[in-house]
Amino acid sequence: MAEIAVSLVGRLVETISSVVEKEATLMRSVPENTRFVKDELETIGAFLCVVENMKEDSSNSKYQMARIWAEQVKDLAYDMEDCIEEQIAALSTQSSSWSQYITNYRTLRPFAAKLCDLRSRIVEVSDRNMRYHLVTADQPIYNHIMVFFGKVEPGYQESSTEKDTYGVWKKGVVPWGEASKASTSNKETRTPKVVAIVGMRGSGKTTWANDIYEDKKNAEKYECCVWITVSQDVNVTKVFMDMIAQLSGASSSQDNQNGEEDKLAQHIQGILQEKRFLLVFDDLWTTKEWHRIKRALPKVSKSGSLVIVTTDIVHVAKDCTESNGHVHRMSLLSKQESLNRLKDSILASKNSEMTYEDIEDFEELDLDSLEVPEPPFNSIDQILRKCSGLELAIETVGKLLASKSPHKWGKLCDDLPSLLYNDPSLNKIREAMIQSYRRLPPYLRPCFLYLSIFPEDSDINLETIVCRWLAEGLVRDRTGMNPRDVAERYLLELFDRNMVVPSILSNNRYCKTLQIHPMMRDILVMISQEERVSITVGPRKSSRLLVKRVRHLALDGQSDRKLSRCVELSGIRSVTVFSEPSESIDALICSSQLRALRVLDLSSATFQITQRDIQRVGELCHLRYLNLYKSNISELPSSIGMLPFLQLLNVRKTWVTKLPSEVTQLSRLQFLRASRRTEHSCHNRRNPFCCDSGVTLPQGIDNLQDIEWLDIMEIKDNSGSKIEALGKLASLKHLGLTGITMENNTKVSRTLEKLSSSLKYLYLGACRNDGVLSCLPISEKKGKWSLEFPCLQRIKLDGHIGKMPHWISNSIRLEVIKFYRTNLQQSDITFLERLPCLAVLALRENSYISKTLVFYAKAFRELRTLEIVGLPKLKTVIFTEEAVPHLQHLAIRCCTLRLKGRSNLEFQSADLDDGVK
Repeated sequence: MAEIAVSLVGRLVETISSVVEKEATLMRSVPENTRFVKDELETIGAFLCVVENMKEDSSNSKYQMARIWAEQVKDLAYDMEDCIEEQIAALSTQSSSWSQYITNYRTLRPFAAKLCDLRSRIVEVSDRNMRYHLVTADQPIYNHIMVFFGKVEPGYQESSTEKDTYGVWKKGVVPWGEASKASTSNKETRTPKVVAIVGMRGSGKTTWANDIYEDKKNAEKYECCVWITVSQDVNVTKVFMDMIAQLSGASSSQDNQNGEEDKLAQHIQGILQEKRFLLVFDDLWTTKEWHRIKRALPKVSKSGSLVIVTTDIVHVAKDCTESNGHVHRMSLLSKQESLNRLKDSILASKNSEMTYEDIEDFEELDLDSLEVPEPPFNSIDQILRKCSGLELAIETVGKLLASKSPHKWGKLCDDLPSLLYNDPSLNKIREAMIQSYRRLPPYLRPCFLYLSIFPEDSDINLETIVCRWLAEGLVRDRTGMNPRDVAERYLLELFDRNMVVPSILSNNRYCKTLQIHPMMRDILVMISQEERVSITVGPRKSSRLLVKRVRHLALDGQSDRKLSRCVELSGIRSVTVFSEPSESIDALICSSQLRALRVLDLSSATFQITQRDIQRVGELCHLRYLNLYKSNISELPSSIGMLPFLQLLNVRKTWVTKLPSEVTQLSRLQFLRASRRTEHSCHNRRNPFCCDSGVTLPQGIDNLQDIEWLDIMEIKDNSGSKIEALGKLASLKHLGLTGITMENNTKVSRTLEKLSSSLKYLYLGACRNDGVLSCLPISEKKGKWSLEFPCLQRIKLDGHIGKMPHWISNSIRLEVIKFYRTNLQQSDITFLERLPCLAVLALRENSYISKTLVFYAKAFRELRTLEIVGLPKLKTVIFTEEAVPHLQHLAIRCCTLRLKGRSNLEFQSADLDDGVK
């Protein structure tokens, strides 16, 4: 388990160079030692990659020794990281004054001494590897290339096109009418059909494929059938030899089957092209290997020939097939299906400890009875949640339950996390989960392991994950790519590999949060503890384990042990708070040991974070990420300006009304999220008229040249210079402004013009007094409109805009438009109907004032979601034939109106008021 050490070493090599440059003028030994350390770490990193790819075998003493060596390297890397972080913090305050120069010179001496010590330890670690021949350079290293997808919005999960059940899909896999016709006319040929089954490991893909294979093999419609199980380290030559053996009925070890890949592929083609065949390639992992295997398939064969591929990875499944219709995505079982499978598994066991009375009661168990649980089956609901619809989990847990008396099931359920890692009867599900984790590329493993911080069954916000990965330094640099884009690609890869699943969709059908399967999370927690990555302190949590040196701390309730006895605070890099801990938050932040902290996330706290808790947050000089979402604070301390590395500051839905001037000293700040909680704040998520109030801008906001995300800023009472300063933020991609008035609209318009080339998201809110966004109507210059937003993807307008701005219809990348109080009419909506990418249109709170709204033929060709909410004047909505052809979700609320042409729609779901006819 060397992936964490690899990640650490990689980050250290990148940061050491900056230290060398800044220290070169102060002390001669420092640059010499840092260069030596950098070179040695690069070499050690290469050897760690070898350890990472060694086959895990508990009986292999060499592997066990190499693993211990990797742990020693990780400890060394942790110490090196602490040392360098400390010095970087000192350098960040360096000025040109002579007194500051002397101060840094004095602090450099202990740094130089630590470097000498670390150099000696690196030499010892290197010598130990050579002395015992733990890892040799000739061992294979498997390279993992980052997957690049097409145009996919980060966080969006494309819904499956398959609406049918397994039985329906199975019948459609092979056109039996075509096969029957082919059986009477063997001369008809065509390209072999390739279908794929994709889903999470343990979801039953192989079982389904085998069902089809045996069924259609026994139907005697195929002249030859082959089943190949493909491993991750696939040997294509061996695959071809196995195929030849099954096709010829001979042993794959015969000498006449030896040969080069190309010759073997040609030989297989010669056998298959004259036959109707059925081939199954089970557990395929890469598109590269598929294209190598595909060479053995004939381009033309007898009609009805079929190839089935199973894989955990969506893009592999799509690459193997010709269309989405040939891909079946395995979904997790529903709660009812899970209960039926669990009952079947337990009742079918020959080792059942159940009495006849228990069996009778168990057979009658249904979902309604689970709502009012009674002994001895009151733990069934908890077991179903733990299995979460995964077939393999239900099967293995069912067998374990059958071997125990039902009265013991409750304790067994509580002990499942530990049993999952240690009980031999759960080997199948454990190995499936561990294998999924091990098959992740090295750059994804630390990122995925990081998710073990969050509690079971929690909805993990995608935006939070991306920003925290960046703050923790878990995202590797990619040439020509913004680090945030790389982090979003990481998330897409985890979705693509079925390692995480979307849990909450926003109104525009974009994924906002993800979940990990409970059993996968249990495995991650165990691996995380072994790797000493994270620990959760709370009642009956891992605080009882003897884990001292970890990087990430989660506080989830009262603990019977003092925090300092559970962890070594000096090495903590992140603190995430869920339930109220034994020790107060302010005492924890004030701790002199907690000075290397990079991430402080209080956004998920189930108790109120107060002003006192954050008063000394400025002493955490290494902080990169500070999330105070929904906390009960009214102002930020002035010491916030003492956080030179801060990248994200989130004070959304707090009582903060204005930002302190010290915020403008945070030169590395990239994300500033601020919105004011008011007495009239909406607590009902379904209320369509709930909007956040803005926070007042400080003077000097233009100092934040790295800022990419800035919302929501209140500009009603701001001076013109503050508004104009926004126009100097060249990196800004996400902007939210409220409080626009007749007096400041001209300055806002000029600012928008300066930012128009970079903005991807724009929210503009008019002052509630006049409700006019008069900055939007723009003048015409030489026949062209003066304002264009070439990158704009989402826009939200709140306030009367008069005539629809021409630049909106010219923003060809616009995907989401939301209107509030805009007083639009039919001509304004018609103005938008040709937008080529528009997927979401929301008309809310008096945004439309005509009595009739018509969606014309061939209009809004890409629209997926339509929301009509709070429009009292609207009485009729008409959908003409061929209008909104791809509409999937229709929401109509707080309206009394008539729908005409509803039969012309084929949407997937609707949320309609009782007043809709």
